[in-house]
Amino acid sequence: MACAFVASAIPLARAQTQDFPSKLVRIVVPLAAGGSADAMARLVAAGLTKQLGQTVIVENKPGAGGLNGMTEVARAPRDGYVLGYSLAGALTVANHIVPKMPYDPAKDFAPITQVVAVPEVIVVNPKIAVKTLQQFVALTKANPGKFNFGSAGNATIPHLGGELLKHEAGVNLVHVPYRGTGPALNDLLAGQVQMMVADVTLVRAHIDSGRLLALAVAGPRRIAALPNVPTTAEAGLPGMLVSNWHAMVAPAGTPIDVVNKLRDAVKQAMAMPEVVARLEQEGAEAVTSTPSQTVAFLDKERTRWGQLVKTLGIKWE
Repeated sequence: MACAFVASAIPLARAQTQDFPSKLVRIVVPLAAGGSADAMARLVAAGLTKQLGQTVIVENKPGAGGLNGMTEVARAPRDGYVLGYSLAGALTVANHIVPKMPYDPAKDFAPITQVVAVPEVIVVNPKIAVKTLQQFVALTKANPGKFNFGSAGNATIPHLGGELLKHEAGVNLVHVPYRGTGPALNDLLAGQVQMMVADVTLVRAHIDSGRLLALAVAGPRRIAALPNVPTTAEAGLPGMLVSNWHAMVAPAGTPIDVVNKLRDAVKQAMAMPEVVARLEQEGAEAVTSTPSQTVAFLDKERTRWGQLVKTLGIKWE
């Protein structure tokens, strides 16, 4: 009888997979609205709505550096209707810093695909009257503990980027964590914090308008979006290398056919002309991958960030 039940359940599961999606799909962004992840997730959601023929919406669930939102995803039904859109922090960094994780990032999610790679830029509020990274380093060395850097929260890439800058430049900056890059950006623009290591997609427009000053690109090469901004190596800090990325995941146990269908839809969405144009404008790069490639990438990233966290001695604040 049990065997007969299992055999009859298999066609039913396949039918459900073929019908997916038959209702609204939610993408949980574990950070506040107005940030880089939020903007990119909404772009992806619009593309997925067209590709899947069902409404795909974004819901912001900020808090604890992304842990609150990703915990909701980890505990969601395993059917593909609740997805997570995460930056590096909540999937590959937090487990090296947080004393007690609410989920296991390596076991509680079914990775779907990488979505974008995003260069990081060191930006400052122009009110502090520096023009170069060297001048900023000199100013902060002369005034230890008097300047702040904002981040999207503990264990996020802007947090690690700021800590890495402190380490490489030998300066004392005070970390101010927020509930997402949007609130951190608002305070940077207002002068409440003076510096941020930020996704170029978040700050590009403010650099162009003069409300923020880009000191350096924290990557191995200059980027087309900011051709006149030097790299950190060119500015004298070759060890200051940090980048961000976005990935989409489902709860662990989601049927692989659903995962593959979602991955194919994301790939198609990222190739849509309006999406390509937006990414080029923002300075991001589409990077889609298979589920197995995404698993391998996340494992590699956890190792890399774990080593950096240990070197920098970063603690949960």
